[in-house]
Amino acid sequence: MSKVGEEFVAGVLDHLPSILAFTAPLPNSYDRIQPNTWSGAYQCWGKENREAPLRTACPPGIPNGFVSNFEIKSFDGCANPHLGLAAIIAAGIDGLRRHFHLPQPIDANPATLEGKLLRLPKSLSESLEALQKDNVLKELIGEKLVVAITGVRKAEIEYYSKNKEAYKQLIHRY
Repeated sequence: MSKVGEEFVAGVLDHLPSILAFTAPLPNSYDRIQPNTWSGAYQCWGKENREAPLRTACPPGIPNGFVSNFEIKSFDGCANPHLGLAAIIAAGIDGLRRHFHLPQPIDANPATLEGKLLRLPKSLSESLEALQKDNVLKELIGEKLVVAITGVRKAEIEYYSKNKEAYKQLIHRY
C-alpha cells in the first residue's frame, strides 16, 4: 500500500467508532454489526479478512503492494451515502494530515482476539458518544452538520425505543 493510502486508511480506522454514527444510522444497524457475521465488529483492518470492518484487496494481475480495493464493511444500507462518504473522507484527511500509520493487518478472526482489539460501538448511542468526543470530525465535517446528525440520531433512538415493532417498517421505508 502506498504511504498516502496507508495514512488515509489509518485515519479511517482511527475514527471508525465515530464514522458509525453516519454509516450505521439506525438502532437496528447494530444488530448486524456483530462478531462472526462478516460485518466487522472490531476496530481493525485486514487483507482479504471478511471479519475486519476495513478490508483491502489486491486482485490478481496487480503489482504486489498496490491496493486497488478498499472496503468498509460497516456501511449500512439505510445510511445516507453522501454523509457516510463525507465522514470517511474527513477521517482519511485527518490520517493524511497527522501521518497516521496502520497497525499490522489482522488475518485471523478478530473475535478470537478478544481483549486485544477494541470492539466497535454496539449501539447507535455508543457511536453518537464517540462522535461527540471526536473534535476532528466536528471540525472537518462542520459542527452544525454534526449537531443536526446527532439530533436526528437521538430522535431515531427514542422512536425505536418507544416502538418495538418499528423495525418491521424499514423494508417499506428504505
